[in-house]
This record gives sequence, C-alpha cells and structure tokens, in this order.
Amino acid sequence: MIDIVLLGATGYTGRLCASYMAQVLPGNVSWAIAGRNKSKLQVLHRELQLEEPKCTVYALDLASDEAISELVKTSRVVINTIGPYATTCGTAVIRACAENGTDYVDCSGEPAWMRDVIAQYDTTACNSGSRIIMTAGWAAVPADLSVYLAALKLQRQFSLPTREVLVCLEDVRGSFSGGSLNSLCSLELVNIAPFDLSPVPRTEQQVAKNGVLSPPNALDVQIVDELGVLVESTHAQIEKTLVGRSWGLYAGHGSDFPSPEGYGEDFFFSSRMRCSNALSALMFRTSLSLLANAITKIPPIRYLAARMFPPGTGPSEEARRSHYFKYRTLAIADNKGAEPVPKVEVKFAYGGDPTDYL
Repeated sequence: MIDIVLLGATGYTGRLCASYMAQVLPGNVSWAIAGRNKSKLQVLHRELQLEEPKCTVYALDLASDEAISELVKTSRVVINTIGPYATTCGTAVIRACAENGTDYVDCSGEPAWMRDVIAQYDTTACNSGSRIIMTAGWAAVPADLSVYLAALKLQRQFSLPTREVLVCLEDVRGSFSGGSLNSLCSLELVNIAPFDLSPVPRTEQQVAKNGVLSPPNALDVQIVDELGVLVESTHAQIEKTLVGRSWGLYAGHGSDFPSPEGYGEDFFFSSRMRCSNALSALMFRTSLSLLANAITKIPPIRYLAARMFPPGTGPSEEARRSHYFKYRTLAIADNKGAEPVPKVEVKFAYGGDPTDYL
C-alpha cells in the first residue's frame, strides 16, 4: 500500500508538488509519482534524486477506468494535478476514490464539474469513508479559510452570526501556468449560483441579494472605506461557490463550528480585488471580460493562447521567489439593526507565486 500518489507528476504543477514532497515528507511515508509517460517519470525521479522504495514510479493508462481503479486501490491518498479535470481523468479518479475509500485532493477550479461530481459521488464517498477535497489552491483556500475564521471570531467573541463577508485580493505579484491557461481555453463559461454546491438547498427567495456595505455601482465598481476601490475578482465565481458550500456544510452543526446556525441565515459573500482608482477598476473589469470571452469563444485566439503558453510551462523558480499575494477580509456581524455593529478583519498573506500555493 502506497501512502500518497501524486498523479500528473511531470506537469508544471505536478513537478512543484513532487519537489516539495521530496523535501518535506518523512522517511516512513511511502509515495509514488504517477502519470502516463514512464520515461518522463523516470527522468523526474532522477532529477529529484528520489530513492526507492520510499518513492516509486507508477505509469498507467489514464484513459482506462480499470487502470485508474487499480492505482487507487493501492493508495491511501491520491493528489491529482491533471487538468482540465472535467475533460481529462478527473471524474474517473474521483469515482474510483469514492468507491474504494481512498482520500483525494486536487487543485481544480471548475465549479460546474464540481457540482456534477458532488451530485454523483458524495453519497458513495460518505459510505466508503473517502474524503474528497477539490480546489485546494490559490483559487479557493485564502477566501474560504478567511471567511471561516471571520465567522468563527464573530460567533465566539460577540455571539452573533455573520451578515456579510467581503474578501479582497489587496495585492498580488505573480504569473500563471500554461496548464491553467489551457484549462480556461478548453472550458465554456458557465454561471453557477452562489449556493449551488451547498448540501443545504436555498431557494432564490432565501438568498440575501445584498450586504450592508455600499454596493457596486452600475459599472461594477465598489468603494468601501476600509478597503478602497474594488472590482469583482478573477476568482469570484469559484470563491462564491466554495464559500456557499462551506455555508451549507457548517449549517446545523454544533460547538466545533462557527455557530449552530453556521455562518448565518442572511449571510452574504462577495469576492473583490483592489484597484488604485475607479478608472483603473473599470479598465481592468472591461479588459478581463473581453479577454475571457475571446479565449473561450474565439477559436483562433484560443489556439494562439494555447500555443504561446503550452501545458507544462510557468514562471521560473527565480521569478517565483519575488512573487506574493495578500488578502484582506472584512466581516460584519448580523446585529439585527442594533448599534454598534461588530466587525472583524482577517489578513492572509503568502510569500511566493500563486502557482506555488497548493
């Protein structure tokens, strides 16, 4: 039995994971680098100076459900770095893990695929004891964790539920990997409601449409005294859906969670990023919308982007050392109109490239 299998180890993200695991895993933990190309895996094994039997090479046919199942049956945990998850082996790997009680982690950011996987395999995973963690990376963890900590603070210090949380990407210096760009190119833009992944269903009438902070204007530019000039974040959709799922997972639980009611019945969440002024916010918003639509809907542009940034490429180690990101989260208690209204601020910072944060 292998303790941890790293699937997709020769890709850009996979190599980062393999390098890190080679440095930090204790000697009594067995692991394997896995993928479809045995020769590339062997080269990586030599480059990282890995030694058997602690770390082995495992090559398999990723188009074969049977081969994937055999791998999963020999593993305690599978880390899957092969994307796009909806169009590669993502579903097959999760199905095998759910059926065999194997734990699973990935760094996806595909909410429509996640919704389908949860609907199909959540019950199976619960019955087998498999723990499935999707989107364990920059696209979700800073926001999801900050919201949890803020709601917990409001509950424990003020005994109040949470009315609104605004997560703001305050500053970032970084790049992206070719694999992430190719994932974007291969997927259609979809609209997912904030609570679509929540295990506790919410009707349209039950969902709070606004928070208590000043809302964005008609151009989607928002000004908040504590945070500055804001525009919707590039991670807004995935962050909203994952925070919405956490809202449902924590609802109705006991003292180990923010409150018996979870985050709060009228909880409202938004994901923003800070700009220097209103004009730059508007320009960023317009440029991002045009770029996303061009890449996903215009084949020649999609082809050119994929050629310029092929899978397996990304920022160099030297460049990553100067990269970072910083989040500030503002949470406001649901005080039912009473004054003063308690507020909590959470700061989340990472010294390194966003692609490193896995």
